[in-house]
Amino acid sequence: MIEHDYSTIDRILRRGLLFVVTVCFALTPIAAPDFWWQLSRGRAVLSELTPPGPLLTAGTSVAEADWLGGLPFYLTLQFAGVTGLMLSKFLAAGLLAYCIMRHFEARLYWTVFSIVVLTLITANSAWQPVPRLLDCWFLLLTWLLTERWANAPDTKKMLLVLLTLLTWANLGPLCLLGIVVVACVPWLPGIRPENPTLSFKQPCLLVLSSLLAIMLTPRGWFTPYDSFIQLFPALFYDQSLLALTVWRPTFETGLTVELIGLGILTVGMVIYLLASSRGWIESILFVLFAIPAWTNQDCLAPCVVGICLLACQCLATSPVSFQKLKLNRYISPSLGRYLLAIGIVVICWKSASGTLAGQPQRLGWGITPELDITLLAQAIGPIDYEGTAHGMDIAATGMLTWIKADRKIRPVRTLRQALLQGKLYEELSLNAELSNGWEFQHPRADNSWGGWWIRLKSRNCQLLLVPNGDAQTIRALVNSRWQPMSVDAAVVPYGWSGELLSSPKIVALLPVKDFLNRQQWTYSLPDPSGTPECSDWWGILTGSPNLQPALLQARTFRAMKLYTAALRVLHPLLQHYPTPEVRREFILCQKELAYQEKLDLGLPTPSSLRRIVLRQIENNSNDDLTQAGPMLNVTVSPLRTSHSIERAIQHYIHGDWEAALSELSNSDSESLYAKAQIQLESGNPDAAAETFRELIRLHPDDQLAGPSQNMLDSLQ
Repeated sequence: MIEHDYSTIDRILRRGLLFVVTVCFALTPIAAPDFWWQLSRGRAVLSELTPPGPLLTAGTSVAEADWLGGLPFYLTLQFAGVTGLMLSKFLAAGLLAYCIMRHFEARLYWTVFSIVVLTLITANSAWQPVPRLLDCWFLLLTWLLTERWANAPDTKKMLLVLLTLLTWANLGPLCLLGIVVVACVPWLPGIRPENPTLSFKQPCLLVLSSLLAIMLTPRGWFTPYDSFIQLFPALFYDQSLLALTVWRPTFETGLTVELIGLGILTVGMVIYLLASSRGWIESILFVLFAIPAWTNQDCLAPCVVGICLLACQCLATSPVSFQKLKLNRYISPSLGRYLLAIGIVVICWKSASGTLAGQPQRLGWGITPELDITLLAQAIGPIDYEGTAHGMDIAATGMLTWIKADRKIRPVRTLRQALLQGKLYEELSLNAELSNGWEFQHPRADNSWGGWWIRLKSRNCQLLLVPNGDAQTIRALVNSRWQPMSVDAAVVPYGWSGELLSSPKIVALLPVKDFLNRQQWTYSLPDPSGTPECSDWWGILTGSPNLQPALLQARTFRAMKLYTAALRVLHPLLQHYPTPEVRREFILCQKELAYQEKLDLGLPTPSSLRRIVLRQIENNSNDDLTQAGPMLNVTVSPLRTSHSIERAIQHYIHGDWEAALSELSNSDSESLYAKAQIQLESGNPDAAAETFRELIRLHPDDQLAGPSQNMLDSLQ
């Protein structure tokens, strides 16, 4: 279909397309959840010259093997800032792909290009300034150096392999993949010359020396064991636990571009091995890469790079002929090139716009808003905490350790440390208890006792950090002693109400919440160009803003029961960008408000506003109501309303609240109540208060008079 023509035009076209793919998949804002954690590790290493794990966490006394993993990125930040980090991740991804293509291009032409592009797309989660990027690079270097040694063994080449593995073990957690490479690559077909001088003892000596090399870390001879746990966590922990972490199986993440790419590479390799393999070593090496790639999403990227190298080596040694398929009858080589180029451009377009499944980041520069540390630093930076803190994820934990450089307050441990220490259940069960509101002691299914109160108190926990948008945890903490000290930080800090240090911030936030929910405040669409910390290049090119931060903010307001504030955020999104996620959040707000009105009215039905909204959208939504309370099993009489209120609510659902207000009459109580609510949600509390007064004056005995009086009192 694509003829093997190693012409200058073909080379230029391949490099041009590879550059486009690299730009669209690697030139995106920094979004790795452990970004701040790795920077904190690098800073601690540089300042203390000791493994950072015991310094940064209160519950860890064991040094980690990859203790230098954050140092390269911290040094880059210090000398070149965020610009340096962005350039480093872009160049690292592009050069890795180019090196693989250049190594095999003279023999495979367009075939190696296709495999490399598929690998670059499948491993897109690794193109971030975190140690997973280093794992990918060290695997490539180990492969190339081992191949070079196998062609002509000597001590100098062997030392280069060992030095690479030694560096890998101290920088990346998956150094055991390097042992797999040095054990298998020398025996692959096409690696050794026709008359090999390589004896059996030499590869065995290389493997033993490599094992010793990766043990030269602060973890010593436990280094291979730690790496093995991180490659095959399912051998040590139950799948139900791992499903809540980054170590979940790749096939459980849904139909993403990573899963599709891994599936194509896997199926292609299986077919090749069944049809053209000349020995067992290729199959063994493929299985050693494929099993962790499919069962552990955290190590997907380096394993995919390994599969890519294996596939290219096999095809270069034993090429597959497509002549029997006679594809040239249907597709000419030039047409094949055009179709391939068009397919790549379409995928890149979707990736750059953030609409490709598994690639939510848009083309841009800087640090993604979900990792913006500014507002969290303003909230907790001036407070002199001492004790421990609990972060619900590694992003929250990393932000804490970066802000609190004096380490007076530290997390107990990260999930990766818990994985290696055998305490993963302890950390995940605490997260589950916080998210489900299990405050006091209660028996678990395994006859142990749970409840976050005693567990956090025993840790001397002074601070709780919850990601913005984690609606379940935020809702569970609404009526607890933990209260927020910010509502719009990327990670919402919670302090213990009544405690001396946190109480001033908690009290200062109360009028802010009242202002957002009851006063004259409206939400504007996010700037398409992004924020000072994150330049949104796709937004600049197209004029469409990134909606994700607004959606997370609306979700947080809803979880805090600031329903009016949540609807104010959703209003401009419904008008201009009514995506399924926006409509889903709007539906959840309406359902929870409907339940709240049923409680206020003491009746099985809410106001006509909420009932008609839910009736009009229920046919287009299958969203379950998870946070709005129990449903009453009561027979409800059919809803009878005027055409005007029906038309008004139709406008309301689509975000055109001015048209909705113009349709509503001032005669019946339901129309007045709906009008007042829409006025309040649109940021006009004075008009809403006047409408509530009008309802109470005209219909003092109506069932909506009581809720209207309550709303009026809250507005004054």
